[in-house]
Amino acid sequence: MEETKKQPIINIVPADNGGCGYYRLMQIGYMLQQQRYDVTISGAGKYRAFAQDIVYTQRILTESLMTKLIEWKKQTNIKKLIIDYDDLIWEYKGESLPDYNLCRNKLDCKGNTEAMKKYLNILADHITVTTEELKQSLLQFVPAEKITVIPNCLTYKEWYFPRTPTPKEDIFYYAGSYTHYDNINKKLGDFDKNLVQYLNNKKVIVKSTVPYFIKPYKNTPGNYLTTYAPSFYQETREAKFILAPLADNEFNRCKSDLKYLESAAVGKVCLVSDFPGSPFEGAHPYQKIPVGSTATAIKYIVERAGEHYDEILQHQYEYLNKRWLDNRIGEYKKILELQ
Repeated sequence: MEETKKQPIINIVPADNGGCGYYRLMQIGYMLQQQRYDVTISGAGKYRAFAQDIVYTQRILTESLMTKLIEWKKQTNIKKLIIDYDDLIWEYKGESLPDYNLCRNKLDCKGNTEAMKKYLNILADHITVTTEELKQSLLQFVPAEKITVIPNCLTYKEWYFPRTPTPKEDIFYYAGSYTHYDNINKKLGDFDKNLVQYLNNKKVIVKSTVPYFIKPYKNTPGNYLTTYAPSFYQETREAKFILAPLADNEFNRCKSDLKYLESAAVGKVCLVSDFPGSPFEGAHPYQKIPVGSTATAIKYIVERAGEHYDEILQHQYEYLNKRWLDNRIGEYKKILELQ
């Protein structure tokens, strides 16, 4: 009689309980629990070792934390430590966080780079990342066989919504944090000045913090990630377009296309920035706004997107259908095996 393979006991330790940390680890943990995996989910940054075989965590960067975790691994029964990274918060090609990203005030990217050179290959048994470009940025620290690219996904239960009629008026919706613009030092960040000029006489719904250069038609509150999906759906019913601008820099080339997936799920055309290596390269050509476009060109692109609205939506739905976590959880199961 063939012996049944024992499933490992897994402890998931997210870096935070919001943002991409929720999508990348919390949702994976919940889904594995539903499939009868023995999974515990710790509070953000809380490392414990009871009977766990595998620890799956995020964004381990500093020398202090790395050296502590190396010693912690030696003193426990942990057989495999996996680290997930979803943003470029170390140096790569002479770049790291752009000057408008206010996380610069909290993160020492140069220090992170030096620490990762010394300790990451010793500490991490495996690494997961959101994009191929992010993988390339980590090859300065670890060999390629240690890194698996798994793009951000959405869960069907949380993000499947019925389609509603397309609004006739061009109303725009924007949800983006202080990592995309700088209200303190008055930097447009991911917003091109010509896009701002174009939006000046448009109705824009802004979620949570308002960029200093936009006078919102409506301002909706922020959410915990557990209530974000239904709120995002309800708040975008009046909008025709969702804005996902990005500047042309290495940080953004390493970013994922999560906003595009969310826009597809709620049935709204997402207007995305276009530049070489953009995370939105797979978007429909009629929804792309090349970086540096004039306000006149942007007007033409938006009007064309309105004329081809259904065609673009269909493209988005087909794109999203390849990115349901429910269908891709097997990619994580392979990583969470003990050899």
